[in-house]
Amino acid sequence: MPVAKVGEINLCYEVHGKGQPLILITGFASAQNTWIMQVRAFSKQYRVITFDNRGFGKSDKPPGPYTTKMMAGDTIALMDHLGTKKAHILGGSMGGMAAQEIAIEHPERLDKLVLSSTSAGGQPLQDVFFGMIEAATPGWNRSRPDLASADLQKFMAAVASRSFNGMLYQLLIMPLVKLQAALGRVKVPVGQLEAMLSHNAVERLDSIQAPTLVLTGSQDRLMPPNSSKELASRIKGAKLVVIEGGAHALGGQRFNKEVLSFLKGQ
Repeated sequence: MPVAKVGEINLCYEVHGKGQPLILITGFASAQNTWIMQVRAFSKQYRVITFDNRGFGKSDKPPGPYTTKMMAGDTIALMDHLGTKKAHILGGSMGGMAAQEIAIEHPERLDKLVLSSTSAGGQPLQDVFFGMIEAATPGWNRSRPDLASADLQKFMAAVASRSFNGMLYQLLIMPLVKLQAALGRVKVPVGQLEAMLSHNAVERLDSIQAPTLVLTGSQDRLMPPNSSKELASRIKGAKLVVIEGGAHALGGQRFNKEVLSFLKGQ
């Protein structure tokens, strides 16, 4: 798997297919292989670029704190490394926050923007995540600045539980996730968590000029549909698609169809 030197870190990345570049930016605590179904579908028509964000997977894990602007800069640096002047960008969850920063700070590098299961950040997002951390750590409260003092293993299990709604997942995958958390084997990218908690693009979204598709699942329990509705209402001309019954972790055939239709201008 190739590695690119971007600034002070190394990013592990992959490129599949040929055509117009399409960059997929992963969410919190997710490696690039979470896009496997999208790579298979999209690489038939596009040059699909995926990578592990700083702090996770096979990319470097420098000490935090991170910011979504920093992660957007990583993406731009990877584009430079690959000789990619402009690309479609799809960001999911935390990756959608980095994608917002690219659209705001580097509009000349962006063709079309897809924001999936994400948020503009600020107080509403902090309320959800701090609430989950407090529930995982009795006695901990959001006034304490040290996230490392929280029980982030239980927090990660809660994040996983809220990301999927399917019965098969609840019966087969969640017990494994909880076991891994109990054994302390879940690696928590604290820097990425700090990046999400500090993200706030609410008052800057109106500067986004790229054609934008906003996707959300009607049953998203991590970043509720209202977060996506706010994004779509603040980005001029944005198209909002709500996938009925969809959880936070979107990525099925309906998702792929909506993305491809948007990118092809249909």
